[in-house]
Amino acid sequence: MERRDFLKTLFATTGGFIIGPSILAACGGTTSSSSTGLIIGTPDSPVTLPLVGEPIADDLANEGGTIEIMNWADYTNPEVIADFEKALGVTVKQSIYDNEDAAIAKLRNGTLKPDLIIGMTDTAIARLMAAELIQPLNHSYIPNKANLLAGLQNPYYDQGAQYTMAQFIYGNGIGYRRDRIDPSELAAQGYDSMWNSAYNGKLAVIDSYRDTISLALLQAGVTDVNSGDADVLAAAKENLIRLRTETSPKVDIVSYQELPAGNRDIAYMWSGDILLAPFYLPEGTTADVLGFWYPETTITANDFLCIPKTSAKPVAAHQMINYLLDNDVAVKNQSYVGYQPALTSVTAESLINSGVIPESLVDAVVDDTKYQAGKRITSLSPETDALWNDVWTTCTAGWV
Repeated sequence: MERRDFLKTLFATTGGFIIGPSILAACGGTTSSSSTGLIIGTPDSPVTLPLVGEPIADDLANEGGTIEIMNWADYTNPEVIADFEKALGVTVKQSIYDNEDAAIAKLRNGTLKPDLIIGMTDTAIARLMAAELIQPLNHSYIPNKANLLAGLQNPYYDQGAQYTMAQFIYGNGIGYRRDRIDPSELAAQGYDSMWNSAYNGKLAVIDSYRDTISLALLQAGVTDVNSGDADVLAAAKENLIRLRTETSPKVDIVSYQELPAGNRDIAYMWSGDILLAPFYLPEGTTADVLGFWYPETTITANDFLCIPKTSAKPVAAHQMINYLLDNDVAVKNQSYVGYQPALTSVTAESLINSGVIPESLVDAVVDDTKYQAGKRITSLSPETDALWNDVWTTCTAGWV
């Protein structure tokens, strides 16, 4: 599925440092900080984005007709779209994108002129703002904002949620086959399980240099998943080489298929992928064969919804954002997409009771406490990124 490409970029989040004016100019457009570079938020240094233009007025009528949304493939339940069309009297047309860079380029040159963008991340908002491509939201059209997790009603990358509304949330952990690995044994091993030679040839890690190098850091007790310390990264490289030697891991983003198919026993993966995995179980195989260990110290992230500045249907776009944040609609959407809505009502208990997830995957559910406690992968300086890429290039040589 094309949206799997999205998952590979989802954790390349941009952190609290200055992007030089030359990079800003390459993005196109200007902001109030264009003379010195674009300031981007981190959890430690949240940012209030400059107001570019004004939100639409209150109490405007729905424009009717066709609303165009820009979305990842398979990232909104078709039944949810049909229900929205019926409820609001509009027709929804989708334009599919498979990476943020190409999507932003098409927004800038006018190739795409959507009314609503679904699924971008905080790495994208810096470029969207630099090019003045999105408009501030009028929260009076989005009362369902109150359904969001508290930490995402005022996100660090967009204080006050002036331009964005969070949609899905997830964390990193270890998915496994409960019929092959005892849950208590897995919990006792924790991150060390990924280095256990007993799983040689039956194990996988995420094909994402930031996520998997972070795994090596976290296993060694290093919690700075954005470290620029050459010695720390050298140690992480040796740790990953040891992992490669001990377990011969697959490096991909298809564990949501391979675990249920029985082709691997254990995988470092995104929580949303393990929540999707039951849909890929062979007929006759019960979902309780799947398990997930959620580490006490791990990475969390989210995506969001936003409205282009050039939207021809901004009222309908606001209404669709509000619709997607409805508690019942969000659960229906999750049953198709797999990823967990970032809403307070979407609890482990509610998902189990509604039959959306099996009880064996209760630990994959990310609540507000887990989200807030999670580490964020942020963008790195070019020098630090080169160190990380050197680690990845060395460690993945010969991996499949």
